[in-house]
Amino acid sequence: MKTMEQNERAYWTKDVADRLQIGHSTLRKYCLCLEEHGYHFTKGQRGSRAFLESDIEVLAKMRDVLNETGTTLEKAVTVALEERENEPLHVAMPPEQPSNEQENWRLHIATSFQMAQQLLEQQKEELLKIVSEKIHEELRETWRQQELRAIEREEERERRTIEREKELVIKRDEQLMELIRAKQELKQAQLEEATTKVEPKKGFFRFFSRR
Repeated sequence: MKTMEQNERAYWTKDVADRLQIGHSTLRKYCLCLEEHGYHFTKGQRGSRAFLESDIEVLAKMRDVLNETGTTLEKAVTVALEERENEPLHVAMPPEQPSNEQENWRLHIATSFQMAQQLLEQQKEELLKIVSEKIHEELRETWRQQELRAIEREEERERRTIEREKELVIKRDEQLMELIRAKQELKQAQLEEATTKVEPKKGFFRFFSRR
């Protein structure tokens, strides 16, 4: 991540987008692609990008390459960064020319700060990766638990269905046995009634046969 010199002006996203005559989303896309290739922007207190003149020059070069050749965004980034490497490093100078010792010390501090920022960015990426993996693991476990609960509910529904079917079968068998018993009792009653009617007639015939 770059640092702003005290007297160098910084521009925000809206200013740069208006100056380059591109949309805010296009500017963000350019910046993301540059950062993916190791480019570092100055960041504000809330993490918003602050653009220096050197940044705007790189972005303008990307825009021009894309407009002129119709090439890909990746290629435009490569061309813009290669051209920037071939140009002298842009460092904003204070009104008075610093001594070589001051300049070397300033470059040493800037380099050390940049290395520290890069290390922090790397650690942040590693931490984000660990957190992301942990979240994914928790999500997978949550989905697994939900699936297990769904299986348990399905098994419970099947068990209740089988129990209801058993109860219906038992009830049907009981009704069938009751119907069979009722028919047997009716048949027995009819048989007894028929037997009762036949016995007096036999006695009547025996009485007249004796005379």
